[in-house]
Amino acid sequence: MTYSDPAAESVGKRVRRARKRLGITQTELARRVSRAQSWVSGVENDSIPLDSIALINTIARVLRVHPNELTARPYRGDTPAEDRGHSAIPEIRRHLERYDLDPEWVGEVRSLPDLQAATEHACWLRLETRYGELADALPPLFSELQAATHLYAEPDRSKAFGLLAFAYQTANSVAHNLGYADLSLIATSRVRWAAERSGDPYHGAVSAYLRIRNLWTSTSWNDALAVLDAACASIEDEYVAGKPEALAVWGGLQLRAAITAARKNDADEAWSRHRLAAEAVTRLGARQRTNYYELCSNQHNIDIHGVAVAVELGDGPRAVTLGKKVRLPKGLQANRVGHHHLDHARGLLWCGKRDDALAEMEYAEKVAPQLVRNHPMAQQAVRTLLDLERYSYRERIRRLGVRMHIL
Repeated sequence: MTYSDPAAESVGKRVRRARKRLGITQTELARRVSRAQSWVSGVENDSIPLDSIALINTIARVLRVHPNELTARPYRGDTPAEDRGHSAIPEIRRHLERYDLDPEWVGEVRSLPDLQAATEHACWLRLETRYGELADALPPLFSELQAATHLYAEPDRSKAFGLLAFAYQTANSVAHNLGYADLSLIATSRVRWAAERSGDPYHGAVSAYLRIRNLWTSTSWNDALAVLDAACASIEDEYVAGKPEALAVWGGLQLRAAITAARKNDADEAWSRHRLAAEAVTRLGARQRTNYYELCSNQHNIDIHGVAVAVELGDGPRAVTLGKKVRLPKGLQANRVGHHHLDHARGLLWCGKRDDALAEMEYAEKVAPQLVRNHPMAQQAVRTLLDLERYSYRERIRRLGVRMHIL
């Protein structure tokens, strides 16, 4: 058998290979995804891009593969600097697997305030999409926090579990954004485990929020909405009472529901959930300056998600219209800024505004390079721009393609 590197193949070739392995024709695949046979042929010949997460996940489910097999994630680097983050994954995995065993920490455990500061720094690295630094910092942080949960007496022990839940939450982001779906699922379960021991009434709902990305992978849209609604119900009394933590978590849950409904192609439900999130943020008022549970429940994120919902619905013109209205302040978290400019670029690309789309992609990559370079939709957008390259931006798009290991 001749070996071929799947990562070197196009998305279309990977779809064809998975289809043939399953033993179905293009006509049968088309029937199962409610498309024409000519569309499947176009996908396999790379003349039609798979430029939607929902579409990739749907095809993957029909072909009985994980979406990563079609997108070739994770995207490893060729040098130690480029591969930073990925190379730390095995050690992060090891610590997540030994979560309930005796701690490995040797030496004195820092005070609770010092551990809180270290955990907050990890959360900051996540928000700034500095996944390489974060991945390197997590294993020793896990060890020390785990030791703290064994050594501290109450109430500090419960607080240490709360910090451990936040640390596991950052591991979830590293795993998800670098393309390690199975590790993301493990990290989500560890968030829930630590949250249960922290006594925090809201972190359990946050673990539900994190769980949704794994349900998206299997196109389990209704299940995802059910999980989100159950999480909302668990904090409903506190939400009605106007407690800021509940308002923030509720808002985050509704934004995730909005994206879920959009990927389900239910526009009415998606925009209804977006309005519910906006109501929660409005009730937060000035308190939205506090980033409760790292969910970014603020008006800027509401605006960003408006563009994202339009993109997930495939509504390029609305995404562009909303994108033009978004005004992001200086200092906003890099992960929010990067996601927004990536989504805006995709909308512009669909509307034929290639020069503007490239400018948005370049800015997104400048602000959040590790986020953009590891995002399958960014990869697809750059491939499309390369296929349609114009003289006016030829060198710029080729440089971006090189940085993203597409060329």
